[in-house]
Amino acid sequence: MLTITRYEEVTQIKMSLFSESHPPLCACAYLVDSLLIDSGPDCTGKELADFLKDKGVKLLVNTHYHHDHIGGNAILQQNYGLEILAHPAAISRISQPPQLYPYQEAIWGHSLPSQAKEIGKLVRTPHFQFEVIPTPGHSDDHICLFERSKEWLFSGDLATVTHPRLARAEENQWETIISLKKIKELRPRVLFTAPEYIITEPSTMLEKTIQYLEETGQRIRALSGKGLSPAEIAKQLFGEDIAAQITEGQFSSENFVNSYLKVD
Repeated sequence: MLTITRYEEVTQIKMSLFSESHPPLCACAYLVDSLLIDSGPDCTGKELADFLKDKGVKLLVNTHYHHDHIGGNAILQQNYGLEILAHPAAISRISQPPQLYPYQEAIWGHSLPSQAKEIGKLVRTPHFQFEVIPTPGHSDDHICLFERSKEWLFSGDLATVTHPRLARAEENQWETIISLKKIKELRPRVLFTAPEYIITEPSTMLEKTIQYLEETGQRIRALSGKGLSPAEIAKQLFGEDIAAQITEGQFSSENFVNSYLKVD
């Protein structure tokens, strides 16, 4: 199901298998001019393709390789011949999407291969120009797009909630903090996030998130220094981890703890 929201010259396309959904059961793409930012999950790929039929889309940028951002790639490339751009590290993952967990296939469907090219430093459309900002942390191939004249920042999954407590095993929170500081320095007026939220005047949200992540990292390293294991730290700081049970450990507070303890 698609839910369409307009904000200034940007169209948010919220996609989900369910009629009433909020994060983490939905993902958003953004249509600006002739550019589509992310393509959502496979389960809504046909709906997305139908919606875009008369929208003049020429180019697709993936903020990173995760299944809920590339799931519509294949049908859009097949139907409209879209050029797909992504971080160099994402290209092979987009051409051969990784195996999904059963719960992911049930919610999102299965992403088909598509062909992406390496993105440059700028993405231009007829009316706008987007700066490509490398923002690792959530994944090593994550990028954001910044339209300076409009002060729009398309943040993918970098900026989601102010007090995260779950992570994938690949994440690195220290890199996330650096990336958040990088986008905060751009002073965006509007933050368009992949999970659903369109945040106006986002500086306060970004500052709160950075402060929380830094303070949490200090607590985790202090507890680790006392000999506590990542599992013990996660239980002490965050309590019972229902998400780990549902996702077979893909998302967990223990992963979140480990993401602070990786060797720099």
